[in-house]
Amino acid sequence: MMDNITPKKCLIVAAGIKNHKEYVDLVKERLGELLAVPEHQYTREPSQYIGGEYRTWTESPQTNIALVFESVPWNHEDVAAFYVMNSLIGSATAFSSGGPGKGMYCRAVTNLMQQNEFVDSASCLNSHFTDSGLFGLQIEGPGSHSQELLAVSLEELSKLREPIGEMELNRAKNTLKMSVLMAMERQDDRLEEIARNFMTYGDLNFH
Repeated sequence: MMDNITPKKCLIVAAGIKNHKEYVDLVKERLGELLAVPEHQYTREPSQYIGGEYRTWTESPQTNIALVFESVPWNHEDVAAFYVMNSLIGSATAFSSGGPGKGMYCRAVTNLMQQNEFVDSASCLNSHFTDSGLFGLQIEGPGSHSQELLAVSLEELSKLREPIGEMELNRAKNTLKMSVLMAMERQDDRLEEIARNFMTYGDLNFH
């Protein structure tokens, strides 16, 4: 495991530091014994999406289905579009679909649950990596309705291919903007975002 800890993969950040030298000395005290490991000559091959199906059997009467497709890596120009689609679908549970909370901002899955009583929860899956990404829908309900759960998942994802009204699109964009701003409320969150930007893009600009 320690072979994977190299200078190029580590970034130590902190907020509210009054004495920079004291901070550096503290880092050296805690991490100074970790010797730098030479970068491996191994070149990682890009991931290839091959599809397939994986099932896990449990004793639970509930069925959890994740219908996922390949999307794009984090540096692709279409990343923003996938985040908007993520907002369009949203997420909701039986406790939030009919009242305040998540259901207010997740019209797609809220309608999905209201129209299909066998759906207990639904949420969009949206992940991006260095060389690929995944986008889809996760849905949960009684095992006796597994076929229906898969059918409504396909139907919901297929709706993204249809024209989207301007009001619905603007709502999704505003929801996404609100989520980003709320995630930046705390100083620690802003610091983490800066660090992630530096590790991902090689600079300190917000993307």
